[in-house]
Amino acid sequence: MNHSNSINKLITFLFILSLALSLIFVYFAQERVYRRMTFGVLSLGSERFIREISVALIFVTVILNLIDAKSKYLAKLFVAYLLLVIYVSINYLVTGPGIGNLTGLMDIKGVGTWICFGLIFVSFDDHRYALFKKLLIVSVIVISIFVFFNLVKYGIGLFRGQALARYRVFATNLVWIVPYVFLTLKNNKKLMPLRIFAIFIGISTALVTQTRSFLLIYLIVFIFDYFHTEKRTFYMIGGVIVGLLFTYILLNTEALSTSLELLQQRGTNDTRTNQLAAFLSQINFFELIVGTGFESEWDFNGKPYEYLDNQWLLFIWWAGFIPALMYFYLTAVIPFTMLIKKGQDYETKVEAFILIIWTLGCAGLAIYSSMSVDFFFFIICVIQGRLLYKYSMRREY
Repeated sequence: MNHSNSINKLITFLFILSLALSLIFVYFAQERVYRRMTFGVLSLGSERFIREISVALIFVTVILNLIDAKSKYLAKLFVAYLLLVIYVSINYLVTGPGIGNLTGLMDIKGVGTWICFGLIFVSFDDHRYALFKKLLIVSVIVISIFVFFNLVKYGIGLFRGQALARYRVFATNLVWIVPYVFLTLKNNKKLMPLRIFAIFIGISTALVTQTRSFLLIYLIVFIFDYFHTEKRTFYMIGGVIVGLLFTYILLNTEALSTSLELLQQRGTNDTRTNQLAAFLSQINFFELIVGTGFESEWDFNGKPYEYLDNQWLLFIWWAGFIPALMYFYLTAVIPFTMLIKKGQDYETKVEAFILIIWTLGCAGLAIYSSMSVDFFFFIICVIQGRLLYKYSMRREY
C-alpha cells in the first residue's frame, strides 16, 4: 500500500511539474510564432529545453500511470487508445523522418503527441484533479501577465498579422482554459471576480487577434452558462451591465478599439470554403482508409500545404480511418453521450460541454487549435480523462 501511494504521489508530482513547465513555455511558443512570422526563423534558443523536459515528464507520467489506471477505466477505452497509438506509430515508422528526429516525433503526425494523449488516464485521482483545477486558475493569471507585458511593450500592431505574431498563442491557450474556469467558478462567490476577469481576458485576446471563431466560442459559452442559471432575470441584468462596461472599455481603449475596427473590416469574409473544396478535390477513398503518411501535402493555389482548418479531415487524411475513428470515439461520442444523459452533475456537464466545443473546434470552429504537444492540448486531455473516468464508473454504460 505504501509503495502504491508513493507511486501515486510521484505521478501527481510529475504531472503538475510537466504542466507547469508547459505553461511557462507558452510565452516562448508565442516568441517562436513572432520570429517565424516576422523573420522566417523557426528555432528557439536554450529555452526549447523547457518544452522537451515537459514532454519527457509527461511521457513518464503516462507510462507510470497506465498500470495504476487500468482498474479505473473501461477496457474498451484502453483498447481505443492503444489502437490509435499503434496505427500512428506504424504510420510514422514507415513514412516519418525516423526515431532520432525529435521535431518529427513531436509533430501532430509523430508518436510523441499521441503518447501525451495518454493523459486521459491520469485524472481519475480526486486530489490530482483538484490540483489541476487550481493550476488552470493560475494559468489564466500567468497567461494574462504575458498578454499585458506584450501589450505594454509592443501594442497590438496596425494589422492582423502583427497582432497574431504577438498574441496568437496566448489567445489559443486561453480559449481552451477560460471556458472551463469561467463555468466551474459559477457558484464560487469568493472567486467571482476571477471568473469575470477570466472571461474578460479571453474575449479581449480574441478581439486583439481578430479571431472570429474564438469570439463565437465565447458566445456559445455564455449561452451554456445562461441555460444553467436559475435566476435568469438577474443574469440578464448583470450581463447587460457587464456588457455595457466592456463596451465602454472596448471603445475607449486604443488597443481594443483598433482591434474592433480591424475585425469589422474582415466582416464575413469566407476563408474556409475554397480551402476545403480544394482539399477534398485532391483526396481519394483509399487515402482515407490507410492515410497518406507523414510527408503528405496537398496543393492550394499552386503551393504545397501540410495543414487544414479541419483537424478531423486532416487526421483521417494522413493517419487513416481507424486512428481517427478511435479519437472521435474517445473525444466526441462519449462526451456527447454524457452531455445528453439525464442526472449528470453540473461539473460533469461542463466537462462534456468543453469536449463538444473541442470537437467543433477541430472541425474548423477554432483556428490554430490542433492535437499537439502544446499546453492547451494537455488541458483538454486531462478534462477529457476526468469525463472518461466518470463514464467508466457509470454501470449503465
